[in-house]
Amino acid sequence: MHTVPMHVQLKLTLAASPDTVRDALANPEVMVAVTRPIVVYRSEEPGGFPRRWDDTARRVSARILGVLPLGRTHVDLRWYEVGDAVVQEDTGRGIDGSFSIMRIRHRMAVSKAPLSSGLPRGTLLRDRLEFHAGVFTPFLWPGLWLMWQWRGFRMRQLAPTWTKR
Repeated sequence: MHTVPMHVQLKLTLAASPDTVRDALANPEVMVAVTRPIVVYRSEEPGGFPRRWDDTARRVSARILGVLPLGRTHVDLRWYEVGDAVVQEDTGRGIDGSFSIMRIRHRMAVSKAPLSSGLPRGTLLRDRLEFHAGVFTPFLWPGLWLMWQWRGFRMRQLAPTWTKR
C-alpha cells in the first residue's frame, strides 16, 4: 500500500515584531516552551541546548507529557528568504523511536502581518509540518494536528513576552 505525505499547518498573527519572532525561533527555549507540557524536549548534546540554534544538527529527545518516549531526532535548521518572508526549515532525521519511522519537513515563515490584523507590530507566522511514516502516516495526523493547535495557542500566548536578544 502506497501512502502519501500529510501535513499540519498554522497561519497565525503574533503580537511581536517580525525581527523579534525570527529571533525567538532561533532560541531553543522557545521550541521547548511552545510544546510543553504535551511534548517535552530535552537536549541529547553533552553541553545541553545551545544558546541559539545554528546550522549544526543537534540531537534532541522528546516525551509525551514528559513520560512516554517518542525517541530521538536531530534538529537540523537552515534559514532562507522567500519574497518578504524569512523561513526557518528543519529537515532533521529521526534517530530512534517514533521519530525513526518519520520523514519530516518543518518550515516556519515569518513576515510582517497585513494591516488588517489590527496589531501595530504584528507578525504573520506560517508553521507547516509535512510528514510521512509509511502506513502509519494517517494514524499520526490527529496527534500532530492536536500538537499544532497547542503550539499555536502557546505562540500567541508567549509572543508578547519575547524580546529580541
